[in-house]
Order: sequence, then structure tokens, then C-alpha cells
Amino acid sequence: MCVLASYYLIRPIREQFASAAGGSQILPLLYTLVFCTMLVLTPIYGLIAARFPRRFFVPLMYVFFIMCLLAMGPFFRYSTDAAFNAKFFYIWVSVFNLFVVSAFWSCMTDMFNSEQAKRVYGLIALGGTSGALLGPYLAKNMVLTVGIEGLCIAAMAVLTMALLALLTLYLRFARTDNDQLSSAVAFGGSMWDGALATFHNPLMRRMALLLLCADGVGTILYSNLTDYAKNTLSDPLERTAFFASYDFWSNLIQVVLQLFVVRWMLSRYGAGKTMAIPNMLSALILVIVAIYADASLIVLALIATRGGGYGMVNPARESVFTNVSSELRFKSKAFIDTAVWRGGDLLMVFLVALLVKAGAGVGLFGLLAASVALIAVALSWNVEQLFQKPEEQQKSTI
Repeated sequence: MCVLASYYLIRPIREQFASAAGGSQILPLLYTLVFCTMLVLTPIYGLIAARFPRRFFVPLMYVFFIMCLLAMGPFFRYSTDAAFNAKFFYIWVSVFNLFVVSAFWSCMTDMFNSEQAKRVYGLIALGGTSGALLGPYLAKNMVLTVGIEGLCIAAMAVLTMALLALLTLYLRFARTDNDQLSSAVAFGGSMWDGALATFHNPLMRRMALLLLCADGVGTILYSNLTDYAKNTLSDPLERTAFFASYDFWSNLIQVVLQLFVVRWMLSRYGAGKTMAIPNMLSALILVIVAIYADASLIVLALIATRGGGYGMVNPARESVFTNVSSELRFKSKAFIDTAVWRGGDLLMVFLVALLVKAGAGVGLFGLLAASVALIAVALSWNVEQLFQKPEEQQKSTI
């Protein structure tokens, strides 16, 4: 809860900076900077993960980001260059997301074995979902009173609570001589292993393509959303509240789907169909956007597609990775979730910017996003055919 609440407290700040600095026309530059940063940091992250157990480097990482959040208030107070702030904060939040949010589940796999995970992961995920609602709710209701600096302080306080909880868990499991935690040593190997495995393994290739499709739909709609906010809202605090509201409602849809739909879908139809059906619905919604070509529909479409993506597609996607070896899962998945994700961002945002300059409207973007969603349906429908058998997982190496 605390990890995701801290992220969603600062996420609306990032969005309003991008909108104020130029919307879809500055996004190519911002995404290029983020992608270059990821190219540098991803192998460093892989090297650290290959050399040190997560129980050592993750808490130190949290301390670093807590200190960064403490320094954000004075930074924004004296920095008035909107374009520079957008570039700096976009990169910083992306780094924050990579190291703080992505590393969390790696810590959980250190602590709990498979049987324990079946009992506790649902509660842990519910805590994360609660944070995904609490963060934007607090941001929306606090920003007009405390401003951007106040949101950074709030995020720092919540992340400090996450650090204390993490340290408490590590101490508790260390005292109980937990075999899972004791065996959570570094994997070793090259820091480029994850990239090579992604290209050589058919399932990892399919998951990378699916992420590119999901990212394509999201980036098309998000680029249009930044333009909509820029054109309709002039006050920075109002824009921050607007983006916080968008986060809240999309996360609320996510909660409903996780509580009442996704478990039943996974049990009855499997991961492939669970990923495909939300993409079918997204394609239908996007066709409606294309027909009516109303910019305000972009907001509703993004809330619906993002809620469905995080509420159903992502849990199904995470379940797919249980069908590969733990080493492949950790290294290859990290590469897909960072370099592939940011690379897809970069390609799609340049395409959107070019189309906007060429005079493309909401209708064309709706049709383009619907086409990408249908490709995702085709890629995910029979993904179970690529699953590794248990004996193959034991033999697979990177």
C-alpha cells in the first residue's frame, strides 16, 4: 500500500509538467530522455541484481529515494523553468518506478515460498491496490491546499513507512531462519542475459510483443490526454488534480476487476483468454472514439482501457511468468518491463507527434489504437501453447 501510494502521489505532478511543457509535442523528447536513462540504468540494475541479494540493496535504494523526495520541495520552489522541470521530473519518476515499484515483488519472492504465496499474495496485492487508490485520492484533495511541494513531502512520509515495513519483515524472517530468504542469493551471470533470453525464448518474445501492444494503446491515448489537459486547464494545480482524478477512477475499475472478475477468469479460461477479452472490449471502445471523434471521449477511453489493463491483463500477464524458470523470470522479465517498455514508449510517441503535426485528429487515433488492441488479442489468445513444462523450467538456463 505504501509503495504504490507514494508513487501515485507524485505521478500526477509528472503528468501536469508534461502537459504544461507542450503535451504531445514535448513527449518525444521526454520519452527519448527516459529511454536513454533506462538503457544506462537497466544493465546497472541487472549487474546489482546479479551480484547482491535483494535484501541488501533494496532498502538502501529506498533510503536514496526518500532523500530525493525530501529535496524535491526546495528544488521546485526555486526552479521556474517548466520545460526543464518536465524533463527532470519525468526522468526521475521513471527511475523511481523502475527501482522502487519493480523491486517490491522481487523482495516478496525472497520471503515467501509457493505455498505461503498462495495464502498471502492476495492480501499483499489488495494492499497495493489500496495504495493505488489512496495515492491519487490524497493528491486530488491535497494539491490545491499544500501544492506540489506538499505532495512530495507526503510521498516521502509514505515511502518511509514502506521502508520500515520492509525492514521489519526482513528482521522477522531472519529470526525464523526462513529457507526462502536464505536461498535468495544473487543469480550471477552477465547483465545482458535478460536481453538475450528475451530474444531467444518464444514465450518471452511473445510477452515482449504483448507489452508493446499494451504500451501502444496507452501511449496513443495518453498523448492525446496531455493535449486535452493543456487545452482545457491553465492552472498547474488544477491539471495535477485532473490527472489525479484520472488515476483514481482507472484504479477503481482495476480494484473491481481484481476483486470480482480476474480470479474467476484465470481459473475458468486461463491467462491467454483473460488477456484477450479486455483487449477486445478496448478495441470496441476505441472504435466508438473513432466514430464520434470527440476529445473528451479520450479521457473515458483511457480510464476504461487502463483499468482493464491493470485489473485483468496485468494479473494474467504476471501468472504467465510462473511458467518459466526463476532465473529467466527475474532477468528476462526485468528487461521486458524496462527496456522493451520504454522503447515502445519512444517509438509510439514519435509516431503520435508526427501524426499530430500532419493534422491527425481524435478519430484517426481511436482507429489506430483499436487496431493495436486487436493485435494484442491475436497474440494473447493461445499464449498457453508456449508454456514450459516443469521439467523444462528446471533445465532452462540463460
